[in-house]
Amino acid sequence: MATGKITKRSVDAIPVPDRGKREHLWDDTLKGFGVMVTDKGARSYLVQYRIGGRGAPSRRVTIGKHGSPWTAEKARIRATELLEQVRRKDDPFDAAKAKVAADKAVKAQQAASAVVSERLGFSTFADRFVKNYAMVNQQRSWKETQGIINRDLKPALGERPLPEITDADLVELIETIGERGASPGLKAYKTLRMIFGYACDKERRHMPPAKSPMLGIKPPSKAGKRERTLSDAELRLAWMAAGGLGWPFGPIVRLLILTGQRRDEVAGLAWQEIDKAANHWLLPGERSKNGLPNLVPLSPSARAIVDDLPVIKSDAGLLFTTTGDTAVSGFSKVKARLDASMLDLMRKEAAEAGMADAALKRLKVEPWTLHDLRRTLATGCQRLGFPTEVTEAVINHVSGSRAGIVGVYQTYRYEKEKRAALEAWARHVLEAVSGRPAESNVIALERRA
Repeated sequence: MATGKITKRSVDAIPVPDRGKREHLWDDTLKGFGVMVTDKGARSYLVQYRIGGRGAPSRRVTIGKHGSPWTAEKARIRATELLEQVRRKDDPFDAAKAKVAADKAVKAQQAASAVVSERLGFSTFADRFVKNYAMVNQQRSWKETQGIINRDLKPALGERPLPEITDADLVELIETIGERGASPGLKAYKTLRMIFGYACDKERRHMPPAKSPMLGIKPPSKAGKRERTLSDAELRLAWMAAGGLGWPFGPIVRLLILTGQRRDEVAGLAWQEIDKAANHWLLPGERSKNGLPNLVPLSPSARAIVDDLPVIKSDAGLLFTTTGDTAVSGFSKVKARLDASMLDLMRKEAAEAGMADAALKRLKVEPWTLHDLRRTLATGCQRLGFPTEVTEAVINHVSGSRAGIVGVYQTYRYEKEKRAALEAWARHVLEAVSGRPAESNVIALERRA
């Protein structure tokens, strides 16, 4: 048995043994540390040890192959660590075996997840649903179902695996589609119920029937209206949770709270729409849902958010973009993060107030959508004493034709009243967040890193 100081030179000098043989060099200073050379010329560092006295069998643990990253010096350090484990009766062989098993389990889980993603990606599965179910059972209406899927559902859900789609995601999606009218929202709801029902029937291993996210979702009303508004306590949690989202979604959510405009209108904000001198945002008609422009006065709190934003290089002049060409998207995941953060805050504060663990576990965030923030602002402004025509003007919810000079007139109508309403609303939000009367109408914002 060859012994000597294990160094790069001594390891490289070990001759390649005959076919079927192994050659070893054992370190003469660190007992149990060695190098093995195969008949193929592969050189590996290892540790040999025995736990339990001379009668116990000896074991070997391979450290790694000679070369990067395992130099003789690094292998010696690792061997010292392993031999210290042996001294403490902690068998490195068992630890290595457990790590191999854990790595194998992780790979198996990753492989299973890949299969789920491939089979149950929403768009892929929806196509399978149309082919295997809709075309068979909806001979007269399957094309309409396919159109709903392609137009409204695929763009929003993409290839997200069905087991990862939550009820909150679907509530927000149905609500967003429902903004176009009662019929599209109801059709989207029915189509989603059929798709997830079919998935729970055909993919029970990954989608057991009790796990369908559509189970607890009620159909949108025939009038296409929702009554959900956030309480001041919920508004406070949403504001605070938005602060943890960071740029760009944190500022977007807070501007939604303060302005009452639609999600995509805020997300698509461009610098040319902001008049800092006049302190307002002029939303052009081509970007609004009803095709009508809207003048949105900026409260000091909203203006502070805008002033604190980084200027991103964008030919379109977008405030919120990660590509430079298009506005940010992916609000379903953002909403899930927001809800999770709200729940964490709720439970933390309740625990600090002395709530029992069992009660803490029962706490939950009631389903809501970003669109509900518009209704919350409108309702809140009316509670503050502003008339309906002013709140409708604020959120650009005005009926009738506003073409030509009339359109220009209506765009700037109620400007003073809208400014007063939005500033009063911002003060109300500040009081809800801080829990005390606002001393100013500027809401404190976190500094941007």
